[in-house]
Amino acid sequence: MRFLLFYETDKFNTVNCMKNIKLLHAIFLISGTAIGAGLVALPLVTVNLGIYLSIFIIALMVFVAYQSSMMTIDLNAKNKEAASIIKLSEDLFVPRIASLLSFCTLSFALLTVYVSAFSETLSAFCNINNDFLIILCGIMLFAALSLNVSCFRKVNSALVLTLLVIVGFAVMRIHSDAGDVSLKYFESNVTTPELLAFLPIGFTSFGVQNICPHVYRDLNGDRKLISRAFIIGTIIPALVYIVFLSCVFENIITRDPMFFERLQNHQVSVGELIKFLCNSSNNLFMELIFKTLTLFAIATSAIGIGLGLLKSFQEMLSEKSNNRTIAAAIICLVPVLVGIIIPNAFIIVLSFGGMIATVFVIFVPHYLLKVRNLNEHRFGNNICLAFGILIVLCELSRYIM
Repeated sequence: MRFLLFYETDKFNTVNCMKNIKLLHAIFLISGTAIGAGLVALPLVTVNLGIYLSIFIIALMVFVAYQSSMMTIDLNAKNKEAASIIKLSEDLFVPRIASLLSFCTLSFALLTVYVSAFSETLSAFCNINNDFLIILCGIMLFAALSLNVSCFRKVNSALVLTLLVIVGFAVMRIHSDAGDVSLKYFESNVTTPELLAFLPIGFTSFGVQNICPHVYRDLNGDRKLISRAFIIGTIIPALVYIVFLSCVFENIITRDPMFFERLQNHQVSVGELIKFLCNSSNNLFMELIFKTLTLFAIATSAIGIGLGLLKSFQEMLSEKSNNRTIAAAIICLVPVLVGIIIPNAFIIVLSFGGMIATVFVIFVPHYLLKVRNLNEHRFGNNICLAFGILIVLCELSRYIM
């Protein structure tokens, strides 16, 4: 009897341990997908918002990212299996076409830019032909997407953990190099056009909804566990963004007020900002840290985007044992070819990426929930719907104003 009791206790502890490990991997997948281009894009668009308004809007983005993700999770629960938003809307022609086009367009655009950015950053380390580096990036992405589930979780979690360690080190170093915090850091000089430009970019900086079916599958459809994963997984990038923004602005204001004014007037490019941060400490080691930070941020985001596409492509291909390999090959081949033949072809798409994302992230899931009478979380879902409409109006107004 005592033996059976110990056996049951040991079995219970093992199950709980496995649950916690899976939860940790899910959190790393979510946060790693979110942390990416936002590290260098957000300083350019939040510089005039002031720290308090920036924190408020980032908190709003966390809520929308969480709630919109749970909309897709609820649809997966109704479907009783892990499925992309494209698969979930297959019985409704218009939503399926809309979600398919918006999802694939934005995903391939992001992958193309990430592959190009990764190759350009690598070229800063070594003098190698850029086309060769683009092909190398495609091969590395293919290798990551071809890993079995268990191995993939470990590799992705290791990459994200390394990214967080590098971010922490960079933040501490920037903070130690900066002087006293200037009042400029707290002032808000935001204009309406700047706010309209920031909202869509902020929204895409928390794009994690494409990995919902993977999180649902990995956590065995346990909504409570999935909810916890998305709460923690979206809060981590929010904290990283806020702390990183604070330290970057402190450093710039302290070291070069003229550069900060240029930043406020939107006369600084992403490349100039990275170069300034690399050179601000006059330390080759810190330059290496920032370049490595850029590489890992791009890598974790690219893997998350590629994983979301992989699920959708597997659903569209016939159920064969090698469909994962075929899907991964297609996903990696398209951005490589576009990156070589038409460099920066999808940069324009990124400028209205938030508007494209609202279709498969908010509008289609909200519509499907309504059609299937899943209104348990109506208030939060309606806030997401209103926010999605706001994002579309913000982007359209930029072309009118």
